[in-house]
Amino acid sequence: MDRKKPENEKKKKDFTLTKFMKEMFSFAGEQRGKIKTAVALAVIGELFAMLPYVSCVLLAKDVFYNNMEMKRTVLLTLLAIAGVCVRTLLCWMSTSRSHRVAFEILCNIRIAISEKMSRVPLGYMIETPIGSLKAKVVENTGKLEDFVAHLIPELPSKLTGPIACIVLIFCLDWRMGLASLITVPLGGIFAMGMMRGYSEKIQTYLKAGADMNSSLVEYVNGIKVIKAFGNEGASYAKFTDSINFYFRSTMKWFKQSWFWMAMVNAIFASSLLGTLPVGAYLYFQGQIQMEILILCLVLPLAFIMPLYSLAMGMELFVMMEPNWTQIKEFLNIEEQTRPEKNINLSDEGFKFDEVSFSYDEGKNVLSDISLETHRGKMLAIVGPSGSGKSTIAKLMAGFWDPDKGSVNFGGQSLKNIPFSQLMQEISYVAQDNFLFDKTIMENIRMGKPDAKDEEIIEAAKAAQCHDFIMQLDRGYQTMAGDAGDKLSGGERQRITIARAMLKNSKVVILDEATAYTDPENESHIQTAINNLVKEKTLVVVAHRLSTIKNADEIIVLNEGKITARGRHEELCESSELYKSMWEKHVSSMDIA
Repeated sequence: MDRKKPENEKKKKDFTLTKFMKEMFSFAGEQRGKIKTAVALAVIGELFAMLPYVSCVLLAKDVFYNNMEMKRTVLLTLLAIAGVCVRTLLCWMSTSRSHRVAFEILCNIRIAISEKMSRVPLGYMIETPIGSLKAKVVENTGKLEDFVAHLIPELPSKLTGPIACIVLIFCLDWRMGLASLITVPLGGIFAMGMMRGYSEKIQTYLKAGADMNSSLVEYVNGIKVIKAFGNEGASYAKFTDSINFYFRSTMKWFKQSWFWMAMVNAIFASSLLGTLPVGAYLYFQGQIQMEILILCLVLPLAFIMPLYSLAMGMELFVMMEPNWTQIKEFLNIEEQTRPEKNINLSDEGFKFDEVSFSYDEGKNVLSDISLETHRGKMLAIVGPSGSGKSTIAKLMAGFWDPDKGSVNFGGQSLKNIPFSQLMQEISYVAQDNFLFDKTIMENIRMGKPDAKDEEIIEAAKAAQCHDFIMQLDRGYQTMAGDAGDKLSGGERQRITIARAMLKNSKVVILDEATAYTDPENESHIQTAINNLVKEKTLVVVAHRLSTIKNADEIIVLNEGKITARGRHEELCESSELYKSMWEKHVSSMDIA
């Protein structure tokens, strides 16, 4: 399975209005029934909207035949005002209900996406660009609002008035009925021109928007590194390129649509092109009465614009397809299923039995890996970059499930262990540490939510971070900043280790935890790690070989396969790859 784009390779099923609405309203919850009321109110409101036209025709007839009476004029005027007021009231009631439904749907979709994030493989969340996830929660979901809140109640209501008007005109005079519809086919032809290639263009538009989002998040998050290494030009160029692509693709689409849209606007509003000459001819031929003529001239104005509004509204439906498809693809990602009830675990550690794994179908990162960890012992995993070291650590932490073979812990397959129970048993410390924008005290407390302040301070001392915390303006109550950006990388790493110490789990997995720290911080972190792993099972994915020299067992990986295993001294004699890595490491230490 292609874990990054699990649904992209599948053929798209037919996207119909009925299917889409059924899927959408599955998220409406208790608000679902209100949409029917909203539609009914909108339909009745459109019928009342015809009263001003009828009143105007009757008043025009009185003027033409010189039959004006104050009482009748006032009544017709009040009838027109009443029609406008009742329509406005009913439309307000309809819109308020449809918006409640829309917001309920949007809320539940966003909750479903958030819950899905907690159930998909954690590795998927790590590898997916933040901008792409943000787009699903914010932009893709937000664009559904207009469809639910406006188009759904307006769809039947915008048809009710025009149908009633058309039926009435044909009843009055079928020739005037045909004349009133003369612009509809022309408008339809221009509308088809406007929608030409729409599906392809909207896909490009959405992709450009997602790319721009991702580039923006990457640029903002990496601004310190970009400036530190003088890489503003290349990074800024990538960001501006994404903006320019979004601009060009949008303008290309809009330019293609503007002419046709202008023609649609002009044609749909010009019902008099047909009714006025036909009506004048019939009147002068004595084939139609004046009051009928006026009514047949006015009524098309009542139905042409609703039809035009409806045609423009259907654009929303076309836009819904790519937005809804992206949301559905994410919600349909295969989940990691785990039981909720804790099970009995033995004292056995991790056991990999011929495990194979790939991020992308057909390209194995690990092939037939078999290994074991033992209680109170240290297992080190080394190898060149890209050999699969961190992937083993992530499989242990349950970020992914293996494609082949099994990963066991405590005598049970990881698939049978609830996530919460597994996380109680292990502490995972990565090189990419993350702190929340909370106080340092609260960041450490995440390792043990019910921990007392004294326990947190003891863990901080053991993790070699108490001294620098006390030098901060507010000590343990200092805010860590966005992703911990108020602290250095080494300081964040030590707080992460303090969090793991507070957790006090049986197994500690260090995924290249000291890979990118400076010598001073490395010394503190190494001391903290030594305190962390006392009397625990330790798995170390090592970048600096000096940190694993005394490991009970060292596994050497190369291109996803185990090429050697043993202690340091044994591997220096039996493994050319390990010997070469050790010599390079020693040489780099001498140079330093």
